[in-house]
Amino acid sequence: MIARPKKMQSSAGRELECQSAIRDEFELLTDIAERSGWRWDEIALALLELTDEYASAHRAGLVPIARPSGLCVLTKTRH
Repeated sequence: MIARPKKMQSSAGRELECQSAIRDEFELLTDIAERSGWRWDEIALALLELTDEYASAHRAGLVPIARPSGLCVLTKTRH
């Protein structure tokens, strides 16, 4: 389980805390991918692409949510 962020930290402190909080899940994900037959370089490139998509969606005001059929993108605006 990923820990919630602590209150009252600097941006740099939050980044390091977030990195620490998600490390175990990240290592589990990469381990599963490796055991499934993916090479480390393929995993790294896939994670970079997914990270770029995640950041781009949030910068554009879109929120990606996982669905069984794949990725569905919703806007934050309520209509």
